[in-house]
Amino acid sequence: MDHPQPDRPRLLRRAAIIVAGAVVIGGAVAILRTPEQAADQPKPAPPAQTSVKEFAGDAVVVPSPGNAPAQPAGLTVEAGPQRLIVAWGPQRTGKPEPERAAGYEIRWGRDGTLNNVRLLAQPIAQLDALDNDAAYQIEVRTIDSFGKRSLPALTVGTPKAPDGEPPWTMVDRFASRVVPEPSRWRLVGTSDCGRATRGEGQDGKRMVVSGQCGAEPVVLRSRAPLRLRDMPVDGELGRLVLGTDHPGQAGELTIDFAPGPVDLVGSLNDPGRTGQLGLVHDDSGLPPGTIRVHVAGGEVPIAQVFVAPGMARSGQAVQVTPMPPAEIGISVRWEIVFRVDGIQIVRDGKVVGGGDVVPPWRESTALVGFVGGPGGLHAAVDLVGFLGAETAPPVLVAPPVLDTGRVVVAASPQLITPSGGSRVAGAAGAQLRVTLVPTNAVAAEDQFTIDVGGREFPARPAIPGQTQIRGVRYPLVADIPAEALILRADADTLPVRVRGPIRRGEGAARVVSASIELVAPPGAVSAAAGSGTDVPIPRTRLALARPAARFLDAAGAPISGETAVPRGRMVLEVTADGPGGQRLGGELAGLAGVEIRLDGAKIAGIPTVADGPGVAGVWRLALNTTELSAGAHTIEVKAIGVDARAAFAVAYAPFTI
Repeated sequence: MDHPQPDRPRLLRRAAIIVAGAVVIGGAVAILRTPEQAADQPKPAPPAQTSVKEFAGDAVVVPSPGNAPAQPAGLTVEAGPQRLIVAWGPQRTGKPEPERAAGYEIRWGRDGTLNNVRLLAQPIAQLDALDNDAAYQIEVRTIDSFGKRSLPALTVGTPKAPDGEPPWTMVDRFASRVVPEPSRWRLVGTSDCGRATRGEGQDGKRMVVSGQCGAEPVVLRSRAPLRLRDMPVDGELGRLVLGTDHPGQAGELTIDFAPGPVDLVGSLNDPGRTGQLGLVHDDSGLPPGTIRVHVAGGEVPIAQVFVAPGMARSGQAVQVTPMPPAEIGISVRWEIVFRVDGIQIVRDGKVVGGGDVVPPWRESTALVGFVGGPGGLHAAVDLVGFLGAETAPPVLVAPPVLDTGRVVVAASPQLITPSGGSRVAGAAGAQLRVTLVPTNAVAAEDQFTIDVGGREFPARPAIPGQTQIRGVRYPLVADIPAEALILRADADTLPVRVRGPIRRGEGAARVVSASIELVAPPGAVSAAAGSGTDVPIPRTRLALARPAARFLDAAGAPISGETAVPRGRMVLEVTADGPGGQRLGGELAGLAGVEIRLDGAKIAGIPTVADGPGVAGVWRLALNTTELSAGAHTIEVKAIGVDARAAFAVAYAPFTI
């Protein structure tokens, strides 16, 4: 138990609770004594705090929880392939949220066994990895600020396979044993910070693109080109369709269409939210003829089209509908539609962006890029499909591991790759794709070659006409004959070096990605996929509701942070923001409670586990500042989870007497 210190200011009287049903919680710290450690051994880390005990200082009144909150009303169930979307709030159903709802608990299962459970801050949930044509029982309970649960609202849903499929020229629902299938996709990035794998648990029947890559993208490159029709159908030339929950509340989605054999394009500082919606905008970092669709998540999401400078446009803006913020964890259907009069960006059937340009090509490489938010990248992907002219990926010959080095090396008569040894099996030749990023000044006449198999081969821009710009990705391609595909002694790695100009006092261009497409001999069939044992990169630690505090006067009006607090009674409003936590981590951790300290001394605690883990809440308590010294003071609010994997969250609220 915490005891007042002799020099600690005492609050003269107990505070009145301002809002009915508010709770002030306390936590006590227990110290367990253990045998003394040897001086040269580190002390073990204390276990993470996972509970909060009710506590009230001398000036705090802690009320008891009230009655259970009202149950959710008007549940709706939307069936999809291997999924159900359950909603009960105003956005989908028109029904108000229950009074005193701080969050929700949803349970689901089959045959009366509700063995799946999730805590939510929003009145909607997407349940994935289900079996089509099987009935699932679902119950939803409201949770109040103390963890009290309502009676359950009950419903049933049955996932269904899609009806009325369009005439896909290529489609992947990522249901195969190995995802993504190597015969269809290449995963590309500027480092090994990301991966694409089959999901786990509730993501188990879709692909998950995951990583900790900061602002760098993790890109799926289609081996089959997107081909547009020569003759439009109702004005449409073709489209790319993508089902994903990204970018959701944070991060970015880029879909690039490049008229050449590229893996990565664009600037390292890609364009942000600029210009009029419905018109295309120039991006000097894009190669000639390249079109980029850029979607940014957040509270004000936006979808725009960027093109390489000089591309012809009509000047007639596409009519768009304002895009509402994404619902957390809910997949949407993006469609990039190429028409004879421009490009449309469609989200769940509504045109939310576009551009006044018609592509100058009939075939392009499609690159689907994922950029994570502050908590990293965890994007679930359900579908990628093409509509347009017929297309197919080339036959897959299993590629070797590439070792390209990190930078361009100087041109020299002395070649450094091995010229003897075993050759890559089953290949009639290869196309090598390398992406460079110039780090210093470049010259138009700069040329690059590829050192492989003890021989040197010319490299050319993957898209003719692209010039080198410092800090902009510059894709090269080289054709390599079969006899030059010489492996290292490990019989697994193909060493490759990019040669080019090196200027004194300047750094060499960086090699940020490389891939190889092996040419199959006549009559060959695609190689079998690998083992499929990779799993997604773990999420960051489970996220709690985000704490905050503000001060109110005796009448309940907010006190400005720049205003000195008068002596007397002051109201402290403590909140734990559930949607903020769910946006940060994708999943919401159970809340054990909050602890409140004044100038480092605990004055209150709020347990939130009356019927089970809490989710979020709002609490008000009154303080008497009569005996506080003049000057600066600080309130600290600490949110604590019931799961040791959830890092506690802390917020500070300074004030001045």
